[in-house]
Amino acid sequence: MELIEGILNEKTKLNDIKPKAFLFGKYLFQHDISYMMLLDINDYVFPLLVKNFFEDKNLLREIHRLEDRFRFLENKVAYGYLTENVKQDKSWIREKLRIIKNSESTLKPFVKDHLIWVNKVLEDIRKLRSKSSVPIGHNKCDLGKRLEESEGLGIYDDYKDEIVILHKKIHGSAIQMYHFMNNKDFKHLLLEYLEFFNLVGKFVSLLGLTFAVMYEEDANIDPLTKVLSRRSLEFILSSQFHIAKISKRPLSIAMVDIDDFKKINDIYGHQIGDCVLRKIAGFIQENLRKSDFIFRYGGEEFLIIFPFTTKKDASFVMERIVKKLSKEKVRCGDFEGKITISAGIASVEDATDIYTLVSKADKALYRAKKSGKNRVSV
Repeated sequence: MELIEGILNEKTKLNDIKPKAFLFGKYLFQHDISYMMLLDINDYVFPLLVKNFFEDKNLLREIHRLEDRFRFLENKVAYGYLTENVKQDKSWIREKLRIIKNSESTLKPFVKDHLIWVNKVLEDIRKLRSKSSVPIGHNKCDLGKRLEESEGLGIYDDYKDEIVILHKKIHGSAIQMYHFMNNKDFKHLLLEYLEFFNLVGKFVSLLGLTFAVMYEEDANIDPLTKVLSRRSLEFILSSQFHIAKISKRPLSIAMVDIDDFKKINDIYGHQIGDCVLRKIAGFIQENLRKSDFIFRYGGEEFLIIFPFTTKKDASFVMERIVKKLSKEKVRCGDFEGKITISAGIASVEDATDIYTLVSKADKALYRAKKSGKNRVSV
């Protein structure tokens, strides 16, 4: 309130408002309040006032004075908001580097090198360096050069073009950020930064998926079902979770279990059970979108990640799969019959971390089982 009073009072010097505006920006981020509310004032309220009071020259002059002061305010608040955002994202990078530190996968140099590059860009932003301390430009970056020569590096063909496009967008966004830093335009720097880190999250996640798909020997692919293994789950889920949090976009997961699977193993043996597992995993995967991720979580359980998907939409997808499967006949050796699955859905809004998110989905699965199986619960 004191900050707004200072802005409205023409006797208050703008430089006296700077520290309070910076702290207010930090407060907004720490309490998960959107910075966009300040943009709304300038982008919607002031034009409306100008339009309605156009003929009153004295009032119009006052409106323009306040508009200039609010523009000053939103720029300084943006800087405070940005510093907290950068601090959180640097922690995310450290966590990702920890996860891949002991990996011997081909994934490691690609993801590690680029995370280190991103971390240096973030350090430049934190210190407001207008000149970059790392190469900026798709063809100037070491990873960019590798991607251009990716034929010999084993980039998975289905994702190669998308990876290159994302990498170019990341560098284009970085160029814009250094431009805004040079002009001390913190409002546009913050908006560009949010887009930049969103792209980084997608890029890291896509690289992770690419190498998980390619390198079966690294245990990223479950050898029995041929879906992603639990080993790759933490890396991909944490990346998608963070993307959802920083971009304020939805993310949902489903915990899926084959109903009465133990009976199949007991009656027909584990060889038939393994065949059923393969068939069900393949069926689910065929009915998901290309952007979705399916992992074998353990035994007859699978975990599915639905990026940028609300709980309602994820439930719709799973209900369609459950219903479709219940009408199919599964044939495996001596076994021929119908197999059903149950699923529990949870979304990013339900949790503060990935472990709570998985726990919520697991509890929803339990409710689906308890209420009769062959169904989806949220």
